[in-house]
Amino acid sequence: MPCWYNHALNLPAELHETWSLEVPVSTRTVWQILSRNGLHGRISAQKPALNKRQLKNRVAFAKAHSLLKGWTLEKWQKVDFSDESSVELHHSRRKYCRRPTGARMDLRFTQKTVKFGDGKITVWGYIQYGGVREICRVGGNINSLKYQEILATSYIPNHKRGQILQQDGAPSHTSISTSKFLKAKKIKMLQDWQAQSPDMNIIEHMWGRMKEEAWKTKPKNIDELWEACMTAFFATSDEFINKLHESLPNLMDAVLQAHGSHTEY
Repeated sequence: MPCWYNHALNLPAELHETWSLEVPVSTRTVWQILSRNGLHGRISAQKPALNKRQLKNRVAFAKAHSLLKGWTLEKWQKVDFSDESSVELHHSRRKYCRRPTGARMDLRFTQKTVKFGDGKITVWGYIQYGGVREICRVGGNINSLKYQEILATSYIPNHKRGQILQQDGAPSHTSISTSKFLKAKKIKMLQDWQAQSPDMNIIEHMWGRMKEEAWKTKPKNIDELWEACMTAFFATSDEFINKLHESLPNLMDAVLQAHGSHTEY
């Protein structure tokens, strides 16, 4: 392997500065060498960091929810996926990197993300196979009481018997009072959802499409942003949601193939 591979994450200008001390070479030549050897300029995929325990747990979850364990498409169709998301008034700055073909999910080439921040709105929503969905704007932090109010007004009215609710492990979702609330409402839960796993939650694709469409309207303030988000969320086709559910068996296989690491999903 060429010696320059270890510097693949650096900018060509930085490599040029290092190499030119020994070999006369232009920045353009460095770009060409990187490209010829399969390191192309790309935007870093933004993925949460995963530790060894989380990788192991993701594998265990994928195995427990694989086709071999009876998790057919028909069963996945009964799962309602939910989540909170923050939406910035403007795009986040994206980071470029150079990586080999097929290495988008390699942790060395991903840009680590954090949740929430200033200048944003927070929304909660869920999607159901068949196209039923709901979204609401959330003000301030979501504690257990607020989360239960969200469920009572935005989820339970559309909940069907036999449906399973997916949620992450946020404290407001897993508190004793919320657990009692869900039990009293006879809401069946998808158990053992894994931390740091947005790639396993298909609603993330809804958020992505919603944000892109909302930003296209160039909202001037967060109220206009909220209106644009609602419009985009409900304008998304039922077929799009159905295809997300239909991807779940393959998604579990992808997690296993990646040994618990992030997938292209």
